[in-house]
Amino acid sequence: MSPQRRLLVLGGNGYVGSQICDAAVACGKFAVSSLSRSGKPKHPNPHLTNLSAVEWLEGDVLDGGCRDATFKGSDVVISAIGAFGSNEFMERVCGDATIGAVESAASNGATSFGFVSSAQVGRLDLSPSTPMYGYFNGKARAEEAIKSAFPNSHAILRPGFIYGPRMVGSVGPVPLQLVGAPVNFVGTQMGPISSIIQSIPFVGTECSSMVPVEAVARAAVESLSGDEDVVGGRILMPEDIRKFS
Repeated sequence: MSPQRRLLVLGGNGYVGSQICDAAVACGKFAVSSLSRSGKPKHPNPHLTNLSAVEWLEGDVLDGGCRDATFKGSDVVISAIGAFGSNEFMERVCGDATIGAVESAASNGATSFGFVSSAQVGRLDLSPSTPMYGYFNGKARAEEAIKSAFPNSHAILRPGFIYGPRMVGSVGPVPLQLVGAPVNFVGTQMGPISSIIQSIPFVGTECSSMVPVEAVARAAVESLSGDEDVVGGRILMPEDIRKFS
């Protein structure tokens, strides 16, 4: 029996997005599509065995016309969009792109929306001139748009550093878990030492918020795989995300 609900992943050919696509196909409840500038990944992660079932769409999520054309018929939309650069660039990619997607998803009849945000959202009070301000403020603005448009049917994930096998161009997979897993252990499982680390602004949050990429993908998909009337609005913190490992 073919899936009857359509899930659209924004940025689905990226590191986190491809994991979400793979998990969504594996769960068997969705027909999965991905929208990104470059379409199908040129160097897919060989650990992800379900990507051949994904419909790879090429387009610019910042283009309203492109969104309207590709969002029609989507029941669930998950944004895994993010990038680093100037504050202005990050505001646009980490904030405006998802905010526009929220508007298009709502107007085209989507029932729920998921978003990969950051553990630092709501914890930092940064000056607009501070490096990385655009990244975190963009994510925070996107969260507010999602909660407003999908108050009872959203899943917002707030991970820190996301570790796991990652393709870097044609190289890899690079085992980021060799760094992320030990640091996460020190930041969360070593009693008084972990408490001291967690008290350090910014660094403490990052060290205690690292999560496996597979858990992020499963958390995003499984949190939005039920009927829209029972999904509810959810914010998943790192400790919630790890339960999907």
